[in-house]
Amino acid sequence: MTKKWGWLVWVFIFLVSCTVLEGGEGERVITAVSYNNKVHGAWQATMVANHTGLDLQGVYVDEPGTADSIDLLLLDEWSTDDDTHVEWVDLHILETYGLEPSYEQIRDEWVLHLNNDIWVSALRARELMDEGIVPPQTSDPILNPEGVWSIGAQLQTELFGLIAPGMPAEAARRGRYFARVTNSGLAVEASAFYTAVYARAFFESDIPTLIAETKADFDPDSPIAQIVDNVSRWHEENPDDWRASRRLIRDAYDDDPMWWAAKVNFATTIMALLYGEGNFDRTMAIASQAGWDADNNMATSAGLLGIILGFDGLPQPVRDSTDIYFNQDVTGDLPQYDSVTNIANRTQVLAELAIVAAGGTVADGVYTIPVDGNSFE
Repeated sequence: MTKKWGWLVWVFIFLVSCTVLEGGEGERVITAVSYNNKVHGAWQATMVANHTGLDLQGVYVDEPGTADSIDLLLLDEWSTDDDTHVEWVDLHILETYGLEPSYEQIRDEWVLHLNNDIWVSALRARELMDEGIVPPQTSDPILNPEGVWSIGAQLQTELFGLIAPGMPAEAARRGRYFARVTNSGLAVEASAFYTAVYARAFFESDIPTLIAETKADFDPDSPIAQIVDNVSRWHEENPDDWRASRRLIRDAYDDDPMWWAAKVNFATTIMALLYGEGNFDRTMAIASQAGWDADNNMATSAGLLGIILGFDGLPQPVRDSTDIYFNQDVTGDLPQYDSVTNIANRTQVLAELAIVAAGGTVADGVYTIPVDGNSFE
């Protein structure tokens, strides 16, 4: 083999290892390298967005911010926050008990590890566990009334989309299961939406398509579908003015007790994704200035774009930001430090288990994934 042809062969092997491949009928195929790049991108983008938005949560409610861009906060290490550390504990739960842990096992791990930096419905669920209540009763509307309307679960369950590439129904099923630890209302369905859209994003990069396909999984009369329909329509009517759509969102959906409500923040995240058009910096600017629970909306949006763009496709400041994850709040015997790279690798191990459990295959660095259908109602 000549040097020229040898070089071309290696280029071909590299390209194959980093791409999504065509599968047979009823299946999708992605390489392990490509999956890892995407899940690493999701975790890294989430860390940056979460910490950038922390000082903005609850700042813009009556009116949005006026900035057209935002400086990303690039720390020396990412400390735990409820956008990430609940899922970090969930990683541990799945590693310890398998992909289908019981609610009793989830309760036991929460009691050991989740005792700081949890809020509203999550905090109430944790208090109920100390009283002997086991999920999903910890989200019972009478025992946990804020879980009916608060954001809770929809910012703590994207992990279940990451471990189910190309399997939106499986992603939503697990997302709902864990969502019911803390919530009984719209946040459960928003969790199902986010996990499903994350699962699809491994094989689809167009934001409007992802949103429309996931919306089709829901009853068209459901609150989730109606919110998506309205925000999509307002985007079409005001394609160059996200603040006009933001005013309509406030008029229609800002009627819950506090700014950490599920409904208004779900609508805002859909808006930021549509207007951001797949551009990371623009999406972060809109999600940050739109207001309400800004860090949560930024983190969810960023994680989705991290899947689509992959780690290698993220803006350089995000790629170059720290890999260190510091356990500031999680109690018990979990390590004080982790890394974003290792979190992605741990997620990949679980994804391989989920793929095989769903009837797919993991062999020779390639994942063959069965198409699990669209509807999960």
